[in-house]
Amino acid sequence: FVFYEGLTANYFSRYSSGDELNKWLQIVETALSSFRAWVKHSTWNWENKLLLLEAESHFSRGEMEEAEEKYNKAIESAHRHRFIHEEGLANDLFSTFHRTSGNLDSATRHVAAARSCYEKWGAVALVELLDI
Repeated sequence: FVFYEGLTANYFSRYSSGDELNKWLQIVETALSSFRAWVKHSTWNWENKLLLLEAESHFSRGEMEEAEEKYNKAIESAHRHRFIHEEGLANDLFSTFHRTSGNLDSATRHVAAARSCYEKWGAVALVELLDI
């Protein structure tokens, strides 16, 4: 729950200001703090999630180089630890990052990678969504 709450808060923080922004940023920081503690006990389970939360946090703050580095590391970690669904999610979110940055070729490449991961995982509905 903390993982998806953190991802959702990152998303909404991009479109918020004032007190609402502070609310979302607090949720992000709580999620990051939790994962930083958990990764010390099991990099296998938590590393890729922490890296993706960090990537999204950097993206939300406009720190594009840091975000790109963290997205790549999140994808690599999810792949290495065989979390195919989270590798798909990281590629999916990275494609949004690239699309927002105007890099459509990279966005297309990461959507294709996300689609492949989701297909291997058996997430037919997600594959169909990406095909639209």
